[in-house]
Amino acid sequence: MLVPVRYSVERWSYTLQRVTGVVVTLYFVLHVIETGNFVGGPTVWYVPSYEFAKAYYEEVKEFLHNPIFDVGLVVIGWMVAFHAINGIRLTLAHFGITLGRPSRVEPESPPKSFSTLQRAIFWSSIALAVFAAVYSLNALMGVFAR
Repeated sequence: MLVPVRYSVERWSYTLQRVTGVVVTLYFVLHVIETGNFVGGPTVWYVPSYEFAKAYYEEVKEFLHNPIFDVGLVVIGWMVAFHAINGIRLTLAHFGITLGRPSRVEPESPPKSFSTLQRAIFWSSIALAVFAAVYSLNALMGVFAR
């Protein structure tokens, strides 16, 4: 179980879908908390002065303007793109659109649950997620600047 090289594409798809779902959900919860704190938390309407709110905003902005957070956003961008596109593949499979015709079961061969179309969609989700990560990297850090 701890040797991922032996995993099939089906297993990688299953594992990545679950891991990205959990991480994106945790990110969403933390993002809501962080954004609430960024605007002043529950006392945002009772701020003593505009200067206090502006100083708090600048302090949080300076803290978040960090390459570590930018790399985290790139990873989250990859995860969201992969999870969304692979979720479309799973939805299509759930409704039987990408399953294809059943084949004869051979006793010696492992079962094939991915059709050719499902494999193509899975690899497309990986490719588009990499594109999203590269785009995020360029947008946040200007790696591929003109």
